[in-house]
Parts: sequence; structure tokens; C-alpha cells
Amino acid sequence: MDKDIVIYLIIGFAVGFIISFIIMNVISPKARKYASVKRELEQAQEELKTQKQIIAKHFSHSAEILDNMAKDFRRLYQHMAENSQQIIGNDNIPNIRIDSEPNADTQNNLVFEKQPKDYSETPPNLFKTNEK
Repeated sequence: MDKDIVIYLIIGFAVGFIISFIIMNVISPKARKYASVKRELEQAQEELKTQKQIIAKHFSHSAEILDNMAKDFRRLYQHMAENSQQIIGNDNIPNIRIDSEPNADTQNNLVFEKQPKDYSETPPNLFKTNEK
């Protein structure tokens, strides 16, 4: 009979320990705080994932718009070039090279008689003391 009592005591302690461990994790403030922090973390991760998807969609849409704009600009440029040749003719169009250096003839130089001053003629009186 002594063996039966010892076995029942050991089983009782084990069951009591398991039940108290479960109750402590469910009821304790640390466990509740841990659960709330875990929920907040999962929510923040989900929001971050959604935000990344929105940003990726925004940039892909912006890239499409810029690509369409570049194509439209090329079409406009080609249209203007073709029509200017038809309307004006090749004889009257001045040859303008954008990537070449400007000639000295067409360059406008600003000439100053004196170099402008970047200071005032009068002292600012910052260090003047009122000694009388």
C-alpha cells in the first residue's frame, strides 16, 4: 500500500505542476503582455508587408507612366521634325547642335565694370561697446 500512495503522490504532484504551469501562463501579467506584444508584432509585420506591396505597385505604375511619357515625347519630336521640314523646308532651318560647345559669336557675356562687393561699406557695430 505504501507504493500505491507514493505513486499517487508523484502523479498528483506532476498533474498539479502541469495545471499550475498552465494557469500561471494564462493568468499571469507577463503572459498576457507577451501575448499582446506578439499580436502587435504580427499586426505590424502584416502592415509592413501590405505597405511594401503598395510601394512596389506605386513604383511600377510610375515607371509605366514615365515610359509612356517618353514614348509620347519621341512621337511629338518626330512629328515636329517631320512637319517643320515640310512647312519650312531644309533651306531656311538653321543647324543647331545641342551637344556641341557654343561658339564665341553666339555667346552672351556679362561684363561688369567693377566686381560687386559682398560686404557693406559700413561696419556692422557688433563689437562696439557703449563706454562713456
